[in-house]
Amino acid sequence: MILQIVGLKNSGKTTLVQHSVKLLKEHHYMVATIKHHGHQSEHDITLQQSNVDHMKHFDAGADQSIVQGYEYQQSVTRTAKQSLDEIISQSVTIDSNIILVEGFKEADFNKVLVYRTESDKNTLAELSNVKYYINIDDQDALASYDEWLLSFVNKKE
Repeated sequence: MILQIVGLKNSGKTTLVQHSVKLLKEHHYMVATIKHHGHQSEHDITLQQSNVDHMKHFDAGADQSIVQGYEYQQSVTRTAKQSLDEIISQSVTIDSNIILVEGFKEADFNKVLVYRTESDKNTLAELSNVKYYINIDDQDALASYDEWLLSFVNKKE
């Protein structure tokens, strides 16, 4: 199952993804997340510093470098910008109950739209498959969202 968390910049998307992960993990779901770095600039994402061995490999030209620890594995890969479908099929490597996606507004999966003002909500009114709207600043928003999210995930399983 894939659920996108979408909204304008500084709408609370990351906050809601963090909250969703914690809630789903409390209910024993396996969760993967994908984040779209949508900031338009000449700067790409910030990678780990080059003083660690696997980044030395990457900086030397490796197309992919993976480091395996005791409980964690980290990978960095050179790749051209991919669609959300390509990222899911090629990069999500665990069996998960749900993949939470922050951003990728134009993709066609079920969505939660996060907003702070009615104007922001209206700006995104044309998005497809919006299943839930949340104003992250509303006092009771998270409690209502929690109930909706658990019900939504249970129906899809």
